[in-house]
Amino acid sequence: MELVLTLTLLGLLAALAVPAFFQIGERLERKLTLDALASDLRLAQREAESRETVTELRIDPSGDGYRLVREGKTFRRASLRPRYRLSSNYPSGKILFRPSGQVRGGTLWLEREGKTVGRVVIQVASGRPRVEVDP
Repeated sequence: MELVLTLTLLGLLAALAVPAFFQIGERLERKLTLDALASDLRLAQREAESRETVTELRIDPSGDGYRLVREGKTFRRASLRPRYRLSSNYPSGKILFRPSGQVRGGTLWLEREGKTVGRVVIQVASGRPRVEVDP
């Protein structure tokens, strides 16, 4: 009897814990995706400053990835996991870094199944990206 009760309690605890672990994994995946995007934005800004040339981050029209472009040539490409999509409030999905490193402030949204799950906000004054992950 005690064994059955113990196993039942362990089963209930496991049933409660598994969804929480699943949510932690999904949140971590979103955070890592957004951190990689923010890192590539910083890379584009540094490239523009160090090479004194316009550098762009271009979001693919399908929203499933992006690429860094300098003088018309792609020097870095990144793809998102299949269930994610990227969108922004930048015209044509192009974020332009001037030779001085300046960039227009804006937001890039990470979406999953049509729902926003996180964003990278590019600060107006500094051009620094800030990652925000939705719970």
